[in-house]
Amino acid sequence: QHYRPSSRAMPATPPEPDYPAEAAVRSVRHNGEIRWNGGFVYVSKTLAGEAVAATETEEDGQWALNFHAHPLGILDTRRMKLVRRSAAPTKPLGAAADTTGGKL
Repeated sequence: QHYRPSSRAMPATPPEPDYPAEAAVRSVRHNGEIRWNGGFVYVSKTLAGEAVAATETEEDGQWALNFHAHPLGILDTRRMKLVRRSAAPTKPLGAAADTTGGKL
């Protein structure tokens, strides 16, 4: 009784990503890997068949990997690994900042 169809039309196919010209665009293989510098780096099986873009960072040997406007992580070419961005807290769970200098 509360359902109403959306007034927006769903496109038949999603738009192609608009990556910068200087980006290295790679297609994610069926097993979730991309070919990089003669080897393979695992990205995600979820993105199989999709194009991802790598742009060089200021850090030597590292590239930022994105899917459309979504950052996936950093391609560390020395270790041939994708270092994912973490949403994990920087402090161990349960740790609280001590603002009293150890005194109560």
